[in-house]
Amino acid sequence: MTYSCDTRQPLRGCYHTTNSLHIDAFAQQSRRGAILREGFTVQSWIEFLQVTFAILFGLSACVGLLALLSPTALAKVASYGNRSIYRGTETQFDGRWVDVDEFVVSHGRLFGGCVLGIIGYLTFISYYGPEEYTKSSLLMVVTVAMGMGGVALWHIRRQSQTIAVCRAEAHTDALTGLTNRRVLETEISRRLAQQQRQGTPLSLLIIDIDKFKSFNDCFGHVLGDKVLKRVAEMLLEVTRRMDTVARLGGDEFVVLLPDCPLDAATETAERCRSAIAESPLSHEGREHAPTVSIGVCEAQSDDDSISLIKRADSALYAAKDAGRNCCFRHGGPERATPVS
Repeated sequence: MTYSCDTRQPLRGCYHTTNSLHIDAFAQQSRRGAILREGFTVQSWIEFLQVTFAILFGLSACVGLLALLSPTALAKVASYGNRSIYRGTETQFDGRWVDVDEFVVSHGRLFGGCVLGIIGYLTFISYYGPEEYTKSSLLMVVTVAMGMGGVALWHIRRQSQTIAVCRAEAHTDALTGLTNRRVLETEISRRLAQQQRQGTPLSLLIIDIDKFKSFNDCFGHVLGDKVLKRVAEMLLEVTRRMDTVARLGGDEFVVLLPDCPLDAATETAERCRSAIAESPLSHEGREHAPTVSIGVCEAQSDDDSISLIKRADSALYAAKDAGRNCCFRHGGPERATPVS
C-alpha cells in the first residue's frame, strides 16, 4: 500500500494518514468484540438458566417421588439435615431452625403428589407452548403452590411456638418463673471460667426460707407456694439485671453476682434479707412475714462450681445455727463470719 505524502512535510503527513487508519481499524475491532461479547453473554445466560432449571426440576422430582413412595425415608433425610444445622449452632433451642420431619411424615404423600403434579404441568407447558394450556391450568398450579406454602408456613410457625414453650420450660422454674438449677449450673461454670480468665470478682448467695415446713404443715401448700413466689419477687426486685436469680430446689434460692466482690455481695445479701422480712403477705385473713437466712461467698482462683456452692452452703448453715434471719459470709479458707 502506497501513501501520498507531502515532500515538504513528509513525516507529519505520513503520521496523520497512518494514525487515522489505525483508529478506524481499532474502532471496527472494538465494535466486533462488543457484538461478540454481547452475543456470548446472552447465550451463556440462557444456557445457564436452562441447565439450572433442569437441575432444580430434577431435584424437585426426586424429592416429590421420595415423599410419595416413602415419607419416612424423606423424614430421615430431613432429620439428618436438621441435626447438621444444630451442630453448627450454640443451642438446639434456637428458634430460627425448625424440624421438618413431622410435617413431611404427616403430609408426605400429599406433598409428593403436589410437587410431581406441578412439575408435570410446568413440563407440559414448556414442551407444548402457550397454545396448549389455558389460564385455568395456570391458576390451578399457582393455587396448589400457594396452598402448599401456606400449610408449610403454618406448620413452621406452630413448631416455632412449640420450641419457644419448650425452651421456657427447660430454662425456668414452673412455680416462681426463675432460672432453674440446670441453667444455673451452666451459668456458674461460665462465670467461673470468665473469672479465672479475666480476674473479675464473682460472688454467690444461697438463700433459705426460715421454717418453711411450718407454712406447709400449718396452713397448707397454697401458702407455701405464695411464700416461694414472694421471695422470688423480692430477690428479682433487689438484685441487678445482670445477676442470675435461680431456684436451687425446695425452699432454697441462689443469686449469682458477676463482677461483684465480697463486700458488695454482703450488702446485696443484707438488702435481700431486709426486703423479704419487711414484705408480709396475707392468707385467709392473717398476715405472714417469712424470713430468710443467707450465706455469702466469693469465688477463689481454684474454685469450681461444687466448691463455690459448698462454701456458700457452709455460710448458710452458720446463719441457721446463729438463730436464722441473718447473713453470714465465707471469704476464703477461714470460717464463716456474721455480717454486721
